[in-house]
Amino acid sequence: MSRDPVGVLRGILPLAVAVGRGVRSLALVGLGAGAVIALSVLVRWTPTDEGDWAGLVLLGLLLAAPPVVLLWFSLVLAEVVDLPDKLRGYPGATRVHAAELREIVRDAQARERPAWRRLPGSTWRLATLARSARDLLAPHAPLLPLLSVPVLVATLVAALIVPVLVVAAFLVLLVATAG
Repeated sequence: MSRDPVGVLRGILPLAVAVGRGVRSLALVGLGAGAVIALSVLVRWTPTDEGDWAGLVLLGLLLAAPPVVLLWFSLVLAEVVDLPDKLRGYPGATRVHAAELREIVRDAQARERPAWRRLPGSTWRLATLARSARDLLAPHAPLLPLLSVPVLVATLVAALIVPVLVVAAFLVLLVATAG
């Protein structure tokens, strides 16, 4: 017995919305915790030379990496949620792209202006059309990160690291206020 893909997608969307919201919240909390740690280190230990500043920048990047991974994953989930609307708009978008392509061809074949004057505009319009056709050519693209084991493992590791960052931020604040 085959399952209806649209029905499966409808069942997944509420879960994707809830998980996306939770992942985004966790990411924002992680960014806040990382900022607290970095600012506490900066206040208690002001770097004096270039090597110390490089270490502080590296610390900031390391603290920001897990929340950034989670924010990116929440954006992927948001694209998955938008996928049904994109698919419903497929026929209209295809008609618009076809009309634009016909217009580019008509302008390229027109003899009203010399070819050297038509070429830059036609090239620009064609490049814009090609960029906007990405959704038409690969409608499944937002789903690919969800099917990638390395992406899912990186997201899981980031989700496990963020609570550690929050605890570390509280400890750093306790030490900073006690000393």
